[in-house]
Amino acid sequence: MSYRKPLIGLSLFLVISAVLTWMVFATLNRGIGGSTKEYSALFTDATGLKAGDDVRMAGVRVGRVDSVELSGVLADVSFKVEADQPVYGNTKASIVYQNIIGQRYLGLSLAEFGDPSTLSDGDQIPVERTEPSFDVTALLNGFEPLFSTLDPDEVDNVTNAIIVALQGDSGSITSLIAQTSALAESVAGRDEVLGAVITNLNGVVGNLAAQSGNVRTVIDQTSALLSTLASKKDSLTTSLDGIAAVTSQIAAVVSDVQPDLRELLTREPGFASHVVQNQDRFAYLGANLPLLLKGLARIMQDGTYMNMYFCDAYVSLLPVLHPLFPTIVALATPGGSPKYSAICR
Repeated sequence: MSYRKPLIGLSLFLVISAVLTWMVFATLNRGIGGSTKEYSALFTDATGLKAGDDVRMAGVRVGRVDSVELSGVLADVSFKVEADQPVYGNTKASIVYQNIIGQRYLGLSLAEFGDPSTLSDGDQIPVERTEPSFDVTALLNGFEPLFSTLDPDEVDNVTNAIIVALQGDSGSITSLIAQTSALAESVAGRDEVLGAVITNLNGVVGNLAAQSGNVRTVIDQTSALLSTLASKKDSLTTSLDGIAAVTSQIAAVVSDVQPDLRELLTREPGFASHVVQNQDRFAYLGANLPLLLKGLARIMQDGTYMNMYFCDAYVSLLPVLHPLFPTIVALATPGGSPKYSAICR
């Protein structure tokens, strides 16, 4: 039995397997040929960046990320760059998306800050000269209110119609157009609501604009009133103290009078019954009370007492002679008729 053919086949299989294994290892290892220099950079966010990711300049791979570690509240990224690719003091380090599945790489580019001199091996790029990773989740969360207004079934129908159309089913074009129209109508309904809100707000703003003069007057008058009150603050404070004192005194007087007043009004037969039974007399008194008080005010205006004046009093010792001797009586009254004071006049 000859083992030549199986041996040749096994040898070819082992060689091909070794070559493929080396290719996979070389692809995954992504090592850097030649001498390298080590650097580090501080980021506020290094989400998605891992050890082994590329370091690129102008899109060309020039190095590899060695480690991503936490340094306080910042991310410390250590990386290697080919020795013939200098890194300067004005180099900006950015974490950039590499593809749609979320892989990232460390991008190095020149910026207008810092010292343009070349960095030494082991130097660190400060956080002020780095750009953190972009969080796609935060971006998609920002669209969440829009996505929540869409009907999931309609979105699925549109997606399925697109897939079928791309697969060559021309009959699905009609379905795609119909589903797109339904989705547009769903979005348009929200647009109409938003349009109505904007229209109503436009009316309100228009009315306010038409009354701008009145609104300005009200604001000016309110401002003047508040300014006046502010300037009279001390006087108002003093007045409030005085009002409080007077109110306290009135309260004390009312407290003292209240029992007697209540007894006057509630006892039977008493004041209340007398007023009810003699309404006509009290009505007459009420009608003439202002005149009575006016007269009393003229004779009591100097204080809480009554001043009485004798304005017109004649005393004649010769009443019999007056008709016979009027000239003598007139001469006895110098100046003619008597002159009254202001009160008597």
